[in-house]
Amino acid sequence: MNLKELKEVIKKHEAKGEYDKIIQILQGVLKNKKIEKEVKEFADNQIKELLYDLAQDSFADLEYEKALDFSLKAKVFDENSQKLKKLIGNCYFELENYSDCLDYYQDYLKDNPNDAEILRNTGISILEHGQLDKAKNILERAIKLDPNDSLTLAKLGSLYLDLDDLKKAIKYYELALEKSINKFPIEWRNLGYAYLSYALSLLFIDDVDKPIDILSRAKKYYDKAFEEEEKWPHSIDPDFDTWFEYGEINFYLGDRDTAKKSFLKAKSISPNLWEYFEGDKFFDMMKADEKIIQKLIPKYNKSKKKKKRCIYYCKLCKRSYKPSDSLQRTFDGKYLCPKHGNELEKYNNISFLPNLKKG
Repeated sequence: MNLKELKEVIKKHEAKGEYDKIIQILQGVLKNKKIEKEVKEFADNQIKELLYDLAQDSFADLEYEKALDFSLKAKVFDENSQKLKKLIGNCYFELENYSDCLDYYQDYLKDNPNDAEILRNTGISILEHGQLDKAKNILERAIKLDPNDSLTLAKLGSLYLDLDDLKKAIKYYELALEKSINKFPIEWRNLGYAYLSYALSLLFIDDVDKPIDILSRAKKYYDKAFEEEEKWPHSIDPDFDTWFEYGEINFYLGDRDTAKKSFLKAKSISPNLWEYFEGDKFFDMMKADEKIIQKLIPKYNKSKKKKKRCIYYCKLCKRSYKPSDSLQRTFDGKYLCPKHGNELEKYNNISFLPNLKKG
């Protein structure tokens, strides 16, 4: 087969969308020792470009496994391609394989240290492995390169929540919302949760006015999230965390009716989580006095720190686990149920101050 014949064959199959057939033909040409050098060079370039284009198209269509398959096939013919390293890393990232994506990202960043998108994804992947300080440094490098990236800003907000730097968490969540184009409901709720966390941290002191002001802001953002959800045709119904948090906000603001409705919704979604987080204590406290804030906040045990409410729940055995339970982890950082071996669901948006006594 000469070069002209090969081009005609490719054109014929391309018109029919028979890309697998083209790949087979090009592979056959490359393996044939009798084919001229010029034809082989053409075939080599064609198969690289075709596989990469197919991978990109699949990635754009959110078919990440298919994109990864094409990318890895292309890598056989172009081992050192920087664009392939980036694309393969992105495929693994979207598939939540945070270990393999890090291998490709770190290799790619050696030659492209200022790629803000890959720095962001690298920071998120490292965050999934629990390395908070390292992730923080990388995400802050990413945001310096692209100050308008709302996803990086939101991840920094989440990270600073985990680090208990609540003012910085609020700062980054506010910036994320400001820079966001769509302003999804979750973005309003993230900011509301940051304000809720900050307010709860202040409830250890007797000065009620400041926490109440901050709780009012938290409520405003949760209300906005609920409002926005009604506008989105495919929005997800609020989960246990959302209703529990909204119940907390209204409880401390003294709106018992709204708090009760929210808590009951949370309980109906997951009775097991409700029991784990001792939700019934709120109902007990609501019976204690009409003036919840004035009577109950001073009763906090000020010597205790706020609990870190992060648990892992198995739907099969219907019980909760903590990271301290020495759980087995997958390569991409997921915790597994010690009994069933399935991935545990993570619940990490719950904050609840313990030792609140009735007045």
